[in-house]
Amino acid sequence: MKCSEVVSQLRDVLGGDEMIISSNGHISRAAYHFLPRPQLYLRGSMGLPMAVGLGLALAHQHKTIIVLTGDGNFLMGLGSVTTISYLSPPNLKIIILDNEAYATTGGQETVSSVIDYPSMIRGMSITAVKSIDPHEAPNNLNELLEQTIRESGLKILHIKIEKEIISLDYIPWHPVRICLNFKKQHNINSKTEEKK
Repeated sequence: MKCSEVVSQLRDVLGGDEMIISSNGHISRAAYHFLPRPQLYLRGSMGLPMAVGLGLALAHQHKTIIVLTGDGNFLMGLGSVTTISYLSPPNLKIIILDNEAYATTGGQETVSSVIDYPSMIRGMSITAVKSIDPHEAPNNLNELLEQTIRESGLKILHIKIEKEIISLDYIPWHPVRICLNFKKQHNINSKTEEKK
């Protein structure tokens, strides 16, 4: 199972009104090419997808917030995961695509191979966590994605994926345009904008 395949299958279980935050690198490129646009593509924001997802989940409690992150991003943002556990927003869903590598920067290994993700995450008092390996994924991935997105409560789905070379084009939008497009799509207005 590859990153692009998981992201493509995610599209089949979306309702159309979700806010999707994708981590920098290959995952954002896959989200840009395979999921409805616009979404929030965090280009150059290593370790921040969980924090951004938490903020959106708290600010937009009527929306389902989906964070698509790699293992490197997830591990770099563990401090945010402990805060997520404490606040436990029921509309936040985190999907970890784990290839045990920093694929975008050259395939350097992460420490993911020595981590038992379900045990680590349950140790933070997050009970709604599932982990699937590449052998299971083709058989029940759609079902697990749907459960993760549709069922109420904070959810984390950890998926082991293959290392792959992504041949997708880069996202052509500047980060400012990414933000503006996302805000327009979801009718988000800051206090500063409302005063103008």
